[in-house]
Amino acid sequence: MSVSVTPTYQYDLVTLAGAIQRNAKLTVTGLSTSANNSVPHGLTDGKGNAVAPISVDLEPTSSNTFWEYQLADSTNVYVGVGTGAGTTTNIYVTY
Repeated sequence: MSVSVTPTYQYDLVTLAGAIQRNAKLTVTGLSTSANNSVPHGLTDGKGNAVAPISVDLEPTSSNTFWEYQLADSTNVYVGVGTGAGTTTNIYVTY
């Protein structure tokens, strides 16, 4: 099974210093259990340049254990999945 990601771009925030922070929800299916998974996020700065998330939060949508096993970079969020039946999660990112 391959990893499938459906992004939902939620809102933009402007900090007091004027920086723009964007937020998105990534609905992820097809994760491999008992394994580390690379989840492509496709986030950009609005000009087409790939960016790394500032923060990553995982919300399991199936019965299993999920964790970020490595810091996210400009192409992937790295999600570890425990032993069990669950292979889906939501990932909330600020970038």
